Amino acid sequence: MSQHDERGGRSRHHDEPARDETASVPAPEEIRRIGLANALREVTAPLHRVAERAGVISDIVRGRSSRAAYALLLRNLYAVYDALEAGLERHRDSPAVGRLARPEVYRAEALRRDLATLYGGIDVALAVPLLPAGAEYVDAVIDAGAGDGVRLIGHAYTRYLGDLSGGQTVSRVLAQTLGLAPDARHLYAFDVVEPLDAYKERYRDAIDQAAHETERPDAILAEAMRAFRLNVALFWAVKDATEAPDTAPTVAAVPSSGTGAHQ
Repeated sequence: MSQHDERGGRSRHHDEPARDETASVPAPEEIRRIGLANALREVTAPLHRVAERAGVISDIVRGRSSRAAYALLLRNLYAVYDALEAGLERHRDSPAVGRLARPEVYRAEALRRDLATLYGGIDVALAVPLLPAGAEYVDAVIDAGAGDGVRLIGHAYTRYLGDLSGGQTVSRVLAQTLGLAPDARHLYAFDVVEPLDAYKERYRDAIDQAAHETERPDAILAEAMRAFRLNVALFWAVKDATEAPDTAPTVAAVPSSGTGAHQ
């Protein structure tokens, strides 16, 4: 994906904030004082707004996407979640990262089920190569898991709280506009024993507590900003690939109907 692709005479990323990931990151003491979850929300807010308007996600929430585009997005996100959850489990005994090692929110297995429905089989889905933007995202997650792994918390915040929050709206839109049945929307179905709002508060509390278990809460904020940028790049890459399939052989043929769609 070209960062300078022009549409209508304007760069598609004209409103993306500058790339200095540390410019707006508070000092560790300030992060702990205001709470890491609050700090994450504040520093990523501009990027969050960009992500909501980016590529395939913008199309999905406006009811303009396709089954093929959604399937390709999930194919790439599956690899991201698989790497993230492997990293979280590897650091399960860490006082900081271990607080976010919560299998009840892990999404890789749910995505395997969605992909099997959307592509007509998990082997078919996994035969689709990752887009370069997806591979870059996976590499970033693996890199974040190096050393003490605390940067994984930035990725966990970005993905899991997004799924628990806005993801619920996305699920309803997918049902309404693409006719996707629940067996293609496991990504947004969480098996938690309490209301999602209550669980999200406990998840944010765990993030706040993690800031007191590491000397580098500022690295978590910088990594969350990086994660949002990687999401934006992936959202545009999926849109590009599915709008120009003749130049994107990575897009597999996705059935237009089946157990996951009622058309």
